Amino acid sequence: MKAVGSFSTFTIRSSEIDFRGQATLPALVNYMHESAWDNTVTLGISMYDLLERDLTWVLQRLRVEMFRYPKHGEQIRVETWASARERVFMHRDFRIYGPDRELLGQATSVWLVMDMVKRQLVSLPDFITALEIMPTEEPLPFAKGKLPALQEPTVEEQILVRWHDIDLNRHVTNTRFLQWALDTTPLEVLEQKQLCEVDIIFRAESVLGDTVVATVAPADEEGVFLHKLSSQETGKELVQAKTSWSPLE
Repeated sequence: MKAVGSFSTFTIRSSEIDFRGQATLPALVNYMHESAWDNTVTLGISMYDLLERDLTWVLQRLRVEMFRYPKHGEQIRVETWASARERVFMHRDFRIYGPDRELLGQATSVWLVMDMVKRQLVSLPDFITALEIMPTEEPLPFAKGKLPALQEPTVEEQILVRWHDIDLNRHVTNTRFLQWALDTTPLEVLEQKQLCEVDIIFRAESVLGDTVVATVAPADEEGVFLHKLSSQETGKELVQAKTSWSPLE
């Protein structure tokens, strides 16, 4: 079977916008997930297909670039395709289009397979590696390398993991992690600047009842912030991220 791309269309809802009336990044990432889910169903490698084998997909890294955020009521088209495959990783790309094929944003992501019983990462199973990857679009550059370490946080918040933070895999959904990371950004940045790029690495899972410590600090570059989420109970790093912000036009 050849792995081909597909698209899904969505209309930005009122519950998904910020005070400017435009879609939030977590909302757009949720749309990317929905589009990816639809694509994996057609390929026979959806999360439900994996769960039948006590396996599941987990997101390891996501890098998103936004050029313009769609507004409330605007219809968008999210295109996605499997761009490459390695022994352990599956790469998936996304492009978000507005009216007249305006490119609003794009993203590259890395996915792993986890054993649901052992809660351990495993190599891609045979029924996935049997797919012939034939990208319908030019692959986007992979997100590679380490992110700068956050040394001295300027903000620290504690977040209790609650019932509605948990997804089908019974751990905190990655869009909630993204939201928690973004929420620690200084208020003046959130109000006066536009998030134009995020690179986020998901290192470990967090489950119901855990306490997550969210921290942030400005990087050496202007308009760039470093984020870290860690477990209060174990001290383990859960998420590392870098965000880039530009002045509002």
